[in-house]
Amino acid sequence: MSRVVVAFHSGYGHTRSVAQAVKEGAASVPGVNAELLDVTQTSEAAWTALAGADAIVFGSPTYMGGASADFKKFADESAKVWFTHGWKNKIAGGFTCSLNMSGDKYSTLMYFVTLAMQHGMVWVGTGMM
Repeated sequence: MSRVVVAFHSGYGHTRSVAQAVKEGAASVPGVNAELLDVTQTSEAAWTALAGADAIVFGSPTYMGGASADFKKFADESAKVWFTHGWKNKIAGGFTCSLNMSGDKYSTLMYFVTLAMQHGMVWVGTGMM
């Protein structure tokens, strides 16, 4: 059984809705167990869940041209995992939401890519043109 963890922060509930849809989509694949992780509620159990995941999908609203401060706090805390290469070769993906059509979502997604690369993860896009 493959495990997917959707690690997200949601300020107003919109990103949580997308996270739930990602979780449901992943869980609809036979042999995949998916779970949500609100990064503001990290505990030892949360870090254990991330360690046991085969894939981690990052999610955050885009605020002021980047990921939310709560998501960045989580990313900074992942430095402890980085020291042990704990997420190396795990599959990574990500999503973001913002109010405006442009909203600088691109910079948030590139932040996720950079975070994944720092951890030695394998980034997977949508494959859409």
